Amino acid sequence: MRPGRPSVTVAAVVVLWLPVPLLEADDPNPGRNRVAKAENLPVTWDVASGEAVLWSAELGTVTYGGPTIAGDLIVVGTNNERPRDPTGTGDRGVVMAFDRHDGGFRWQITHEKLETGDANDWPLQGVCSTPSFDGERLYYVSNRGELIVADLDGRVDWSFDMVGEWGVFPKHMAASTPLVVDGLVFASTSNGVTDDGRVPAPEAPSFAAFERATGRTVWHDGSPGAGLIDGQWGSPSHGRAAGRSQVVFPAGDGWLHAFEPATGHALWRFDGNSALAPGERERVESRHVFVATPVLLENTVYIAAGRDPEASLRAGVLWAVDAGGSDDVTASRVRWRFEDPDFGRAIATVAVDGGIVYVADLNGFLFALDADTGEKLWVYDALAPFWSSPLVADGKVYAADAEGDVAVLRSGRTLDLLAENVMPRPVYSSPVAVGSVLYLATSETLYALGVH
Repeated sequence: MRPGRPSVTVAAVVVLWLPVPLLEADDPNPGRNRVAKAENLPVTWDVASGEAVLWSAELGTVTYGGPTIAGDLIVVGTNNERPRDPTGTGDRGVVMAFDRHDGGFRWQITHEKLETGDANDWPLQGVCSTPSFDGERLYYVSNRGELIVADLDGRVDWSFDMVGEWGVFPKHMAASTPLVVDGLVFASTSNGVTDDGRVPAPEAPSFAAFERATGRTVWHDGSPGAGLIDGQWGSPSHGRAAGRSQVVFPAGDGWLHAFEPATGHALWRFDGNSALAPGERERVESRHVFVATPVLLENTVYIAAGRDPEASLRAGVLWAVDAGGSDDVTASRVRWRFEDPDFGRAIATVAVDGGIVYVADLNGFLFALDADTGEKLWVYDALAPFWSSPLVADGKVYAADAEGDVAVLRSGRTLDLLAENVMPRPVYSSPVAVGSVLYLATSETLYALGVH
């Protein structure tokens, strides 16, 4: 880290990524919480010397999707600037699978670019969706806006073209991590706006549920409609509150939307711009959307407001919303909200552990908040934006920033910085851990980190 705090700038890339957690196959409540069971994870490492590096694998040159652990594989979404297949060169979206024990390359799936170009499929960004794994198959959204379902040998079982079938208009890129619950697959469609704020497809769905086995559409919903402010790159969460199973979608209209999973019946909705002053609410550039993935835990949804990182880095807000309400819960179900002079817009998913919410923002700050009250416990300044979501594992908090620094802090109610590790490239995707291994992808390389 450099001394002093410079003004924050965002990397010259347009689309997202999105940092969402690993979906464990045996998780009975896939609430998207960024907490992993692990032990003896490394505190320090040095990729130049090989210290604590178990293996590394070359990716493309831009990596947003994953890594995701899938049995003995680890899967990453990247671009095709370092093609593995000489017959499939050129700009494509790529999902690569590696042996998670030794880093050996296993297979890849590639996707050609959309013919509409920059408007819907920005050059060289690859696959920005983080794949999900249900114990049998992988689920992700391609750069073409297709929901892809593949087996562990890289064979596509079924796919659904949300752009071709529904006329979805992704803003620059489609990016959502699908959610698998029981016999259904849920995904955000990434329907969005043009660069000048127009909504080309107000009738297109924003959220959808598919039959897990066949890909048949079970229901879809277009609630944001013409009210979209930005793109929709967030991902859904599932859980129970007030005795009800529900799936919660973050949306590009600045609202959270909750539905009954099996039917798509609307349960509740929450206005993420309700804290803005009336004058600010009228200015599109001041209004927030939800890009981060909501974490639904013990009847409460935790989520920070954000925007495309290319948008202005304005003040942000983190919400804790009671998920037990009905209809418009904006005025009745806020447990607390967090605002701070240093807290900016965020696209990262929070981690909630030991009564503490850890949240990272685009201003480059990592905050620890009391989960019951929203009180600020401490703040760590990374001096660079966080696109990646923090991970809590083995009594530590891992936070990787967009300049390639990875802070390791002791989890708890006081600030205790254990180490700052420097990576050779930016980190936009979120780390995952299993056993005693931390998996971390920079923009160009996937690393398995652990004690030899």
